[in-house]
Amino acid sequence: MILDELIEDLQARFAEIKDHRSSINAKISLTNVLLSGFALFSLKDSSLLEYVTQYKARKGNLKTVYGISACPSDTAMRQILDEVAPEALQVLPVQYINLLLEERHLSRFKLQGANLDELMYIPLDGTQYFDSKKVHAGCCLTKKHKDGSITYHHNALVAVIAHPDLAQVLPVVCEEIRHQDGSCKNDHELCAATRLLPLVKQALGAQKAIIGGDSLFANAPFIRKTTILGFHYLLSIKEGYQGYPFVQFNKLALYKKTKVLQTKDQKYQYRYEFANDLILNGDNQDIKVNFVHFQQTNIKTLETTTFDFITDIPLSVENIIQIVKIGRTRWKIENETFNTLKNQGYQYEHNFGHGKKFLSQNFAQLMILAFLFDQIQQILDPLFKKSLTICKSKKLLWLRVRQIFDLVPCNSMDDIYKIIAAQIKLKIEMIV
Repeated sequence: MILDELIEDLQARFAEIKDHRSSINAKISLTNVLLSGFALFSLKDSSLLEYVTQYKARKGNLKTVYGISACPSDTAMRQILDEVAPEALQVLPVQYINLLLEERHLSRFKLQGANLDELMYIPLDGTQYFDSKKVHAGCCLTKKHKDGSITYHHNALVAVIAHPDLAQVLPVVCEEIRHQDGSCKNDHELCAATRLLPLVKQALGAQKAIIGGDSLFANAPFIRKTTILGFHYLLSIKEGYQGYPFVQFNKLALYKKTKVLQTKDQKYQYRYEFANDLILNGDNQDIKVNFVHFQQTNIKTLETTTFDFITDIPLSVENIIQIVKIGRTRWKIENETFNTLKNQGYQYEHNFGHGKKFLSQNFAQLMILAFLFDQIQQILDPLFKKSLTICKSKKLLWLRVRQIFDLVPCNSMDDIYKIIAAQIKLKIEMIV
């Protein structure tokens, strides 16, 4: 019943979003339009036209499962969604994460170990989800090429809850990296992060967290913003960009004043070297950081990979392995979030519609919301897990869901998963 309960709750939240249209022009309610947009990504249709074309055949199930009583044309849907304030959709994952935490459903995402105090890990990363040399509007970011041509694109910064030992990630908030009105300069990830972090705080409430990010975020303004909001940080760092901690660390290492831990398994040798209480840089000497240099060497080939991190969490022999493991978990925002959205049925890079204002952004927000609901199912719903095990991949599971949804009258999504899991058997009658 997990997805059905979430959809019922979503219907009520969509109904609270103010319709920008006059009552005369609103023949189909905004709630129906928003639910249709959500169902598009929940069912993993390949295009908006496919969804609209199949509405008549799916009408009964769309009503019983998603609460959709009417569907506009694809053109009308784009026109309506183009005017919806993106903030109204952006806050929904925030609210659901907060609800999950209040109901104690996310305890498995809490980190364990010395100085970790059941923190959660929230990595940030940016991704591009639209680009074109022809289709554009004033909100687009721009990239000028040497030949004089311009590519117009949309990027977003996404924060997720991740854990080193869990495959699932939970999107918390998606913040558009947008072209500011009246500005000739592109927005960038750091600016988007200052808008995103307060929403992460709103989602987590009293839950403490470590904010993760690449070396772009390893700077004084971001670190100050993070700590003011009560977060810890664990950030990648590069010698060519943030050299001051490396200078101090290398000097300490020369005089053997760093701490070293070495381990190995059948394939790799691991070397952890760390030091506490270094200065971020000369202009921000009040910001003290703890530094770790990690090396992973293949025993057979001797090929070595290195990672460097800074954090405000005190480092020790007791927690250094876990700290590095957490820092390396940041790749999950790429592999388990962006790659899933792009390659496992969500069509993240497909242009469902650009519009003149917020259409492209609103489609991205609805897609993130559908992805969150799917991840919640995978964590909490035994029936979903069984169905996924039977289908063996999410692509095949989504295909099976659509097949049943299109052919069999169902009272709920729970019925569909029961059919997949062979808990409900269908009787087929041949009419001659």
